[in-house]
Amino acid sequence: MLVTTGSRSIWTRLVHHDAVGGIVLLAAAVIALFLDNSPFSTIYDGLLGTPVVLRFGAFNLDKPLLLWINDGLMAIFFFYVVLEIKSEMLAGELAAGGATDHRRHWRNAGSGIVVYRDQRR
Repeated sequence: MLVTTGSRSIWTRLVHHDAVGGIVLLAAAVIALFLDNSPFSTIYDGLLGTPVVLRFGAFNLDKPLLLWINDGLMAIFFFYVVLEIKSEMLAGELAAGGATDHRRHWRNAGSGIVVYRDQRR
């Protein structure tokens, strides 16, 4: 049984905390480093080499788990990052056009152009 405070349990508050994603990512990196540099490294390498197959009719995609992680999950990660930046530009801190138009800087940085802030007032 979880300890409850008010209407939300500690588990619910923990899962909805902003830092949980970073903590999980850090824990996964530490576990991966431990497994790769321990006597379990052959098992870990075997797991990463496990073939994962995706079939739709005649379409067949057969790649090792390592490639699915590198290509698929990284694409999802960067898609999420782009969505976060977009939400910040539309409704977050980057949406305010105050003294400096932050949207212009993000737009230029996204296209690979470095723009220095105009120092003239």
